[in-house]
Amino acid sequence: MKKTILFLTINIIFLATNYLLAQTCQAYIPNEWEDNRYTNHGNGTVTDNQTNLMWKKCTQGRSGNNCDTGELSDYNWEKALQLVNNYSFASYDDWRLPNAKELTSLVSYKCVLPSINKNIFPNTPLGYFWTSSLSVEHSGKAWLLFFKYGGNQEDNRHLRSSNHYVRLVRSGQ
Repeated sequence: MKKTILFLTINIIFLATNYLLAQTCQAYIPNEWEDNRYTNHGNGTVTDNQTNLMWKKCTQGRSGNNCDTGELSDYNWEKALQLVNNYSFASYDDWRLPNAKELTSLVSYKCVLPSINKNIFPNTPLGYFWTSSLSVEHSGKAWLLFFKYGGNQEDNRHLRSSNHYVRLVRSGQ
């Protein structure tokens, strides 16, 4: 009997936790990140038709239609910048780390957990993502974007020696 109660309690906690961590979107906020804003090229790249930027669909280290193949990789800022040296993906070799303004263009302010269009960028982790933008106030820090809530506020400047996620971009044609 005790094992059954323990089993049911664990399952209820697990289900409640998954429910609480599900993406939540607010109906009163206009959706500027609808699926038709993006062109999925079917090769692991997505173009934002509003900004003309081409993004890797998956966070660095992941691949597949649902970005669920492979291991998530995190990098310090220097390694994130160097990642693109001699890097080719989907027949393009001009990938780079986005600046803060570019990465912020992916933030869906309508949603949290994560604050990004999950249909277009599936399995985006709820963590910090590096930008190429340095902090003006502190030379040892760079700006990040927190896709859990979509912020790049003042507290989103971390030491460049910290490890965080990467989503690469290239200028669109």
